Amino acid sequence: MRLKLFLLSAIVSVGAYAQTTKEYMMEHIMLTSGNYVPYPSEFPAQTKAPKGYKPFYISHYGRHGSRYHHTAKDYKNMYEMFAKADSANALTEKGKSVRQRFEQMYNLYYDRAGDLTTKGAMQHRGIAERMYKSFPEVFKKNANIDVKSSTSVRCVMSMDAFCQQLKAMEPTLQITNESSKRLMYYLANDPMEDKNKRLARKEWSEPFGNLHYRLIHPTRMVNLLFSDKEYVNKNIDTIAFMRKFYEIKGSLLSDDSPINFDDVWTKEEMYNNWVVQNAWWYGAYGPCPMTLNRSRYFASDLMMHIINDADEALQSGKVQANLRFGHDTALLPLTALLAVTGCGDQVTDLDSLLHYWNEYRIIPMAANVQFIFYRSKKNPDVLVKVMLNEREVNLPLKSECAPYYKWSEVRKYYMDILNKKE
Repeated sequence: MRLKLFLLSAIVSVGAYAQTTKEYMMEHIMLTSGNYVPYPSEFPAQTKAPKGYKPFYISHYGRHGSRYHHTAKDYKNMYEMFAKADSANALTEKGKSVRQRFEQMYNLYYDRAGDLTTKGAMQHRGIAERMYKSFPEVFKKNANIDVKSSTSVRCVMSMDAFCQQLKAMEPTLQITNESSKRLMYYLANDPMEDKNKRLARKEWSEPFGNLHYRLIHPTRMVNLLFSDKEYVNKNIDTIAFMRKFYEIKGSLLSDDSPINFDDVWTKEEMYNNWVVQNAWWYGAYGPCPMTLNRSRYFASDLMMHIINDADEALQSGKVQANLRFGHDTALLPLTALLAVTGCGDQVTDLDSLLHYWNEYRIIPMAANVQFIFYRSKKNPDVLVKVMLNEREVNLPLKSECAPYYKWSEVRKYYMDILNKKE
């Protein structure tokens, strides 16, 4: 019976999407870039609210938009590695072409590592516009909008783009912005020691290590780029090289870059690297049973702010929206805590993980969770629905009108989880 329930849960999780299989990923190879995948551009129609209910308050957490690769030294290291190999006459003609491309990337992006791109800003402007048009009752004249951001510049710039769009649509909005270190404990919580301790458990490290060993094979690529095997053996960690190359290649989606490496990578290599990357995200920040499903508690403070801010807004009526801007490392644990559609599945077979849980669907660039609150003049119950990347999702609670749920029941359910934290 438990197996049947698990399989049913998995089917429901992907019901709003095409089934994720290797064949699907090979046909949509861009998706193998994982959390570098740009924000989607198409969204399903929303379910009509129960009769008499109107939206009046929104609580939101969003990841920054598309950015350049986050670490400047990676641009430098890759460029210098190829330049050194070229000086040693250890590159093939294809390798020399790649060296030129990494030099171009270094010149273009080194001083912009981690910065929001124009595409990233437009993603947030689009989300803000759709939010305004979908819930105009929230953004009425002189409505108070409270906005918080991580101190990361890309998050601040995402916040700015979002607020600019709202202001363009309703100039009277009273928007209060803040980006401060005092907010980081809940906007960008990422306890490294706890995470590394769980990833070191043999229940996780052994199956993940086996997956990595079976799927990451750099030999073909190395032979394509380097002409001197002895030089490679002495100077290059080929597996680390391939993994870093995979990350940087994915980052090129963030800027419609004129540079690409499609002639270097095969689809099979991109797919295999994504399978490993997807599994890593699941173990580090997802609802993974092999790491004790503890990462959801990384979002405890964030969830408490969502609950407390909602309580205050419902009681005082002074704030119509709380908007928060941060990172994938906070958003992913939040979705694991919420265990909404497609985000809470417990999987122990990493080879089958892609059928149930995919990081590219949960944390693309500009990913977000929106809590939309509704009330009725004829019914005292406040309702809430949750949207992940502007798609309605189901909560792990019963409701006669899902995806709409009684806030009192939602609040109690998640407070019980938070109170059980060990």
